[in-house]
Amino acid sequence: MDALELKAEVRETTGRHVKYLRRDGLVPAVVYGRGAKSTLLQIDAKLLRKVLNEAGTHQLIALQVGKQKPMMTLARDIQRDYIKHNYLHVDFYAVKMDEKVTAQVPLVIEGTSPAVRDHGGVLTQGLDEIEIECLPGDLISAIAVNVEELIEINDSITVAELKVPSSITILSDPDSMVVKVEPPRMVEEVEAELEEVAAVGAEPEVISKPKAEEAEEE
Repeated sequence: MDALELKAEVRETTGRHVKYLRRDGLVPAVVYGRGAKSTLLQIDAKLLRKVLNEAGTHQLIALQVGKQKPMMTLARDIQRDYIKHNYLHVDFYAVKMDEKVTAQVPLVIEGTSPAVRDHGGVLTQGLDEIEIECLPGDLISAIAVNVEELIEINDSITVAELKVPSSITILSDPDSMVVKVEPPRMVEEVEAELEEVAAVGAEPEVISKPKAEEAEEE
């Protein structure tokens, strides 16, 4: 999987003053890792959003600081504003291509379960991502979960049954349920839920808006 390119500049602004960076369309960040000097960075918010929307925390990012040679990194700790969803701060971990790394990789449901199509079953998903370990060059963007093999009610797929390349080791609990076909829901159950929702909706809703805490960096 090819690395995405991202440019950054060395940052001198720290502490509470980083709010001025964000006001100017920049996001404070830091890069660290084995063999890499920990460096404070600032990155254009629009470019960062574009790259992270695709890379997440499981795709390599070729991070170029100033005019230095790009280094291969993975986005680790990503902080976002819980209201506007703007990026507040990002940690980048510099990797070595010959040393294994861990990453959270999303699971993508593929196909249609015969148990759902033919028997009215309800497909439930227990996990939407799992943790893997591999060399940086062997990282994958997603793991496909083919539900066409779920033929009968109560059929399921666990982590142990996921198909991944031999170069990848799955670290998540092998017994964890990924997807399962539950029995058709009874009309009485649905009506009971609707009545409960209606009762809750009759209660007044109290909305509070806590003050957002400003992020601080060293």
